[in-house]
Amino acid sequence: MSVMLLICVTGILSYGADHAYAQNDVSFTASVDQTTISSDDSLTLQLKLTGSFSGAGQPQLPQIDGFSVIGSSQSSQFSIVNGQMSSKVTFTYQLRPTRTGEITIPAISIKLNGQTYQTDPISIEVAQGSVPKPQQPATQTPSDPVKPNELNGQDLYVEAEVDNANPVIGEQIIYSFRFFQAINLFRQPGITLPDFTGFMRYDLSPDNQYYQQVAGRQYLVTEVRRALFPTAQGFVTIEPATLLVPGDFFSRDVELQTNAINVNVQPLPDGAPGGYSGAVGQYEITAEVDPSSTRINEPVTLTVRLKGTGNVGMLPDPTEKLEETLEGWRIFDPQVTANTGQVGDMINGEKVFEFPLVPKQQGDLVIPSFGLSYYDPVENEYTSIATSPMTVSVAEGDSQISGTNGNGKQEVVSLGGDIRHIKPAPTALVTEHTSILSHPLYWILWIIGLLAVTSIWFYDRRRRRLAGDVGYARSQKARKTTHRRLVEAGKLAQSDPDAAYGEVSNALTSYLGDKFNLPAAGLTRDQIRKMLTDKSVSGAEIDRILDCLEWADSGRYAPAAAGRDVSDLIDQADNVINELEEKLT
Repeated sequence: MSVMLLICVTGILSYGADHAYAQNDVSFTASVDQTTISSDDSLTLQLKLTGSFSGAGQPQLPQIDGFSVIGSSQSSQFSIVNGQMSSKVTFTYQLRPTRTGEITIPAISIKLNGQTYQTDPISIEVAQGSVPKPQQPATQTPSDPVKPNELNGQDLYVEAEVDNANPVIGEQIIYSFRFFQAINLFRQPGITLPDFTGFMRYDLSPDNQYYQQVAGRQYLVTEVRRALFPTAQGFVTIEPATLLVPGDFFSRDVELQTNAINVNVQPLPDGAPGGYSGAVGQYEITAEVDPSSTRINEPVTLTVRLKGTGNVGMLPDPTEKLEETLEGWRIFDPQVTANTGQVGDMINGEKVFEFPLVPKQQGDLVIPSFGLSYYDPVENEYTSIATSPMTVSVAEGDSQISGTNGNGKQEVVSLGGDIRHIKPAPTALVTEHTSILSHPLYWILWIIGLLAVTSIWFYDRRRRRLAGDVGYARSQKARKTTHRRLVEAGKLAQSDPDAAYGEVSNALTSYLGDKFNLPAAGLTRDQIRKMLTDKSVSGAEIDRILDCLEWADSGRYAPAAAGRDVSDLIDQADNVINELEEKLT
C-alpha cells in the first residue's frame, strides 16, 4: 500500500517539476554578425527563442533610428526527447544603416504564454563608406533575365511576380521581387515584403544582383525571392510589396509599390492512394535498426528518415501506428528532428524519427515496413514508397533464469535428509483471531491505491500523447492559451488600444490554428469558414467569429472605423471561443 501512495506522490512531484521547467527554461537573445560596419554595408540581426514552448508569436521589433529593415526571415526547429519538447525559433533581419556614428539597437521583446521576454541592447559603430554607387553584382546576369512589364526608362522601378499562379495545395511556388535602379542613391532603400497570408514561407538565398539593359538604359537589378507553400485551396491575394527610397537634402523620400498578385490554389487531383495524408513534392524513405542483433532487455535504435524536395517540416509521421504493429518490444518516446535547406531554387530537407526499442523476448523479431504516399507535381501523379521489413536477432539475456529443463521448469534437487517434520502445536496454544480481510479499512486502502495507480496511468498516457502528438497538444492547450492572451488584451485596452486589437486578432487566429493544427498566419477567412462548417459549427457562430476578426482588424488599421470599444470586443471574443470549445472538443 505504501508503495502505491509513493507512486502517486512521485507522479505529482514529477508533474510539478515538468511544469516549472516549461516555464523557466525559455531564453530570448539577440546577436549581430559584426559591430563595426561602413555605411555601404549591411548588418545581420538574429533573434533566437529557445526552450519548451509551442506557438511562438512575432517579436515586437521597434523603430531603429539609424537602420532600415531591408529583409527578414524565420526558421524553426523542434525535437521531442523522453517526452520533453524543445523548440528553437530564429528570426533574422537584414539591416542597412541610414546614417553614420554610434547606433544602438534597442531591447527587443516577445510575448510567450502571457510572459514578456526581452533582449539586451546592442551598440553598432557605423563609419562613412564610399560615395554611393551601384554595387558590384553579387551574382552573374541570368541567362534569360525576366523582362519587366512596364519599365519604359524610369530611374527607379519595382515589380513582383510568382512563377506559378495556379499551384496545387502544398506545391512550392517562387515569389520574386525586383528593384530596377538606373541612378545612384544617396541612401540604401528599405524593402517591406507582404505577410504572405495563406502560405508557409521560406527564404531563398542568395539575394541576386545583376545588370540588365532595358529600353536603352542599363539597370542594376536587385532580386529578392521567397519559396511559398499554399495551405488552402481557393483564390489567395499576395499583398503589394513596398520599397522606400530615402531622400537627401534636396529631395523627398520616394515610396514604390508593386501590384498585388492573385494566386488560384487548386485542389489535389483525384486518385490518391489509401492512407494519403497530403504530402506534396519528391521524397524517399529509409529505415535502419542498430544493432541488428541484441539480447533480451538490451536496447536497439530504430531510425526512420524522410528526405527530399518539398515542405519537409509538414510531412506526416510514418511511424504513427508503430505500437500497434510492433510486437515483442518495449517502445519508448521518439526523438523527432526536422531540418530544411535549399538545393537550387527548391526547398528540401530531412525529417528523422529515432525510437529506442527494448526486446522482451528472444528469437528473430520482425520490424515492419514504413511507408509514405505523396503527390509529385512535376510528374503529376501520386507515388507510394516504403521501406523493407527488418529482422533483429534477439538472444537470451543475463537476467534470464538458467538451469531449466526442456519444459521450462527447474529441477528439484535434494540437499539433505536431516530436516524433520514439525509437529502440530497443541490445541491449547491456538488462539482465535479475526482475518484482516474482514476489516473495511483494508478494502478502503486497496481501493484508494487502485484509484491512485489508475489516475497515474491515465495521466502518463495523456502526457505521452501530448509529447508525441503535436496536433493533439496544440488542441488541448488552445483554450487556456487563448484565455491568457485575451486577459493580456484586457490589460492593454487602457494603455494601448491598438496593441489590444492586435492581441485579440492573434488570440483568435492562434486558437483556430491550434485546434486544426495549422499555421495561424496562413488562415484565410474562406478557410476558417470551411473548416468550421466541416465541424458542424452553425453559420451564425461562424459569422460571429469572423465578425470579431473583422472588428479587430478595423481597430488595428482604422480605429475610427471600428466604432466600438475594444473591451466589448474582448468579451465578445471570449464568448465565441467558449461556444466553439464545446463544438471542437
